[in-house]
Amino acid sequence: MAAPAAPVSGQWAAAACLGSNQNAVKYLGQDFETLRRQCLDSGVLFKDPEFPACPAALGDKDLGPGSPQTRGVVWKRPPELCPSPQFISGGATRTDVCQGDLGDCWLLAAIASLTLNEELLSRVVPRDQNFREGYAGIFRFQFWQCGEWVQVVVDDRLPTRDGQLLFLHSADGSEFWSALLEKAYAKLNGSYEALAGGSTVEGFEDFTGGLSEFFDLKKPPTGLFQIIRKALRAGSLLACSIDVSSAAEAEEITRQKLVKSHAYSVTGVEEVDFRGRPEKLIRLRNPWGDVEWTGAWSDSAPEWNYVDPRKREELDKKAEDGEFWMSFSEFLRQFSRLEICSSAPDSLSREEAHKWDRVLFGGRWVRGSTGCQDPPGSS
Repeated sequence: MAAPAAPVSGQWAAAACLGSNQNAVKYLGQDFETLRRQCLDSGVLFKDPEFPACPAALGDKDLGPGSPQTRGVVWKRPPELCPSPQFISGGATRTDVCQGDLGDCWLLAAIASLTLNEELLSRVVPRDQNFREGYAGIFRFQFWQCGEWVQVVVDDRLPTRDGQLLFLHSADGSEFWSALLEKAYAKLNGSYEALAGGSTVEGFEDFTGGLSEFFDLKKPPTGLFQIIRKALRAGSLLACSIDVSSAAEAEEITRQKLVKSHAYSVTGVEEVDFRGRPEKLIRLRNPWGDVEWTGAWSDSAPEWNYVDPRKREELDKKAEDGEFWMSFSEFLRQFSRLEICSSAPDSLSREEAHKWDRVLFGGRWVRGSTGCQDPPGSS
């Protein structure tokens, strides 16, 4: 959904290190090291001319200039928000991803899933960044676009209201990697408002360059639990949602506290002994960080009384961050679809490996020549 990077010509880009993770294409020609050095030499914190801290960066409709939702917005840097800001503190975790006043739960679910895979996360969020030594108000992130990795730089001026971050934030308020990642992705897409509404799998693919599979949970394939377990072990990213029949149902909360048309991260599966028989469980996380399932196997459910205390402690059933367990059979009844994005193009449906060949064709859209016939004046 993001603006395309420069087209790739020839063979697979990684083979020539063009747009590879080690040599990402510089988005809009902005080179992180050059800009950072200029700021350190001048003693002036970076202000991004390509994505300035102004109303246009928020949006042009519901978040447009003068809209009620943007009143009182002040752009502030993390050192202005807390005494000891951290880029990443104690490791990037899914609890660092809490939704703010932007309808991008799909993106937050993708980011939360990304934290479960250290290798993938480090590609998207380079760890050698901080607010201490060499701090210049500039940060960088990497996304997969049109067959290559693209590096996006941003300044660290973030939209706030009443001294609090307006959009994505960490649970403790002092960690800023997730808020800055959201800003970089907003820059790539044109504005924050461009992130309101989307598919989690779009975020998955932009974070990994991987391939996605969709599963209809009303007609699940045989062995889906094993497929999910294999995917999680392989570091794949997973999300699920509940379909709605009309727009009026969107984000409607059910009696047992599930949110319809809302992206949940799938963060784990487990099989426990329950009253002498095996019970398959699945762990989900709501990016809102607080609205949790209240049915069987929820945090305070009586089912946990029949599980070995050591196992119960291992599964950390008391987490108060929007994460919860439910039975796999209940998961299939309540949810409608599952999305799995694999970072390597191997099928997850079979135990034996089925390797894919990858071929990248370069090209570009040409007005009046490529695709359908557009009406005059269209782009």
